[in-house]
Amino acid sequence: MTESPPVSTASAGLCLLPSDRFFIRTVPLAAEAGVAAQVELALENLAPFPLGQLYYGYLLSPAGDEALIFAAYRKRFTPEETAAWGAAAAVLPGFLALVGGKPATPVIRVWSETRTLTVAAWDGRSPLPVAVMARETAKPAEAAARSALVAEIRARTGLAAATVSEFSGEATVSRNRGKETFELKVPAGPGLSLTEAELQPADVRDKGFLGGKRVQQRRDLLLWRGFLACTVGLAALVVLEAGLLAGNLGLRRLREVVQLQAPAAQKIETAQSLSVRIEEMTQRRLRPFEMLAVINQNRPVSINFVRTTTTGLLSMEVEAQTANAADVSQYEAVLRAAPELAGVETRDLRSREGQTSFVLTVTFKPDSLRSEAGS
Repeated sequence: MTESPPVSTASAGLCLLPSDRFFIRTVPLAAEAGVAAQVELALENLAPFPLGQLYYGYLLSPAGDEALIFAAYRKRFTPEETAAWGAAAAVLPGFLALVGGKPATPVIRVWSETRTLTVAAWDGRSPLPVAVMARETAKPAEAAARSALVAEIRARTGLAAATVSEFSGEATVSRNRGKETFELKVPAGPGLSLTEAELQPADVRDKGFLGGKRVQQRRDLLLWRGFLACTVGLAALVVLEAGLLAGNLGLRRLREVVQLQAPAAQKIETAQSLSVRIEEMTQRRLRPFEMLAVINQNRPVSINFVRTTTTGLLSMEVEAQTANAADVSQYEAVLRAAPELAGVETRDLRSREGQTSFVLTVTFKPDSLRSEAGS
């Protein structure tokens, strides 16, 4: 048995693992169920070990109807190998560098790197490979080893007529910080671009560890944002202090300008009040008949209304007279008890030739007028 290939750590923060250590399958997904739950169920059915003993992840198709799942037995990785995983942005199987780009026709890609030979097959329809196989070999560049693995994947997939594309060399990883994406690529290959959100399910590390790491990252982000907010606040205070100092120098001139503009401002305020009043009158209807209905329902027989005038939308002024002066105070008391009225005032009481005249001002509650209008 040849020596195990070393773990590859990319400069962009991704850790690439030897492809031959992984069990790889493409599985269909149902739209009505959760992706992670379906992937775990598929692994429980296909893998020879329980999930707790596996490092696993998956790559989702753009349509979300398929997933390329991969898993490795944890004991295949030594503590020395896993020690570097904690600081990595993600830990992925190396074969993902081969699966970027959807071929338009059936294709088998062959990739030889140090001590590892990997093949992936596409049927020309699905964006994900229908099969991926990796073998550890002492001489991956030998034609016999490559031909044997290609023949094996043809037999497994039935893609006898698929063309073969060959690549060799170590995979490279780059990070586009402007688009917040990582690109895995074999030499002269199409490359696979992954966002940070797509990296999370593909990361094969322990899921409990990843959950704790995400919590830590969120906490660090909140702390960083809090620090930035404090910094911005301090800067704002400095700017405010400078503004106050500068403002004090021009305060006297500002007061002079305000005094000069006061007459114009008063005219504007008057015009605005008038426009508000006009708008109010156009948007709300005067209800004189409803007002009369309210104050007339308990009016003593001796009191006669001479003239009524509305003052605004909620007030009415009534000139009235009566032959019985005592009915005036009685009528006022009745109106004050009316739930529709907000205020009642009687003034200008005058008696002449047995007749008492007076002016009655009543203020209505808005809801009472609406109720009267709707009834």
